[in-house]
Amino acid sequence: PICRARIPPSKEMVATLLMLRFRKQRLEDSNDTSSEHYHTICYFLKEAEEQVGADWDGVTVLEEENDKPPMPDYIRRAIKKGD
Repeated sequence: PICRARIPPSKEMVATLLMLRFRKQRLEDSNDTSSEHYHTICYFLKEAEEQVGADWDGVTVLEEENDKPPMPDYIRRAIKKGD
């Protein structure tokens, strides 16, 4: 059922995942696969992939809801003055 579908990852989760994949690839390209840093990146990459989920389509992300209306100028000025 649709109600049991996984919630898509947030933009921050996707950014972390992509950054870790990039750093891992860069270390592999420089043949630095036996360092402690490489193994740490692999550990965090595995964790990030588990959080995002194996069935993630690579495109869909959780959109941030910013429903707060902008604060009126007269209120902003009153706050600055301490009124």
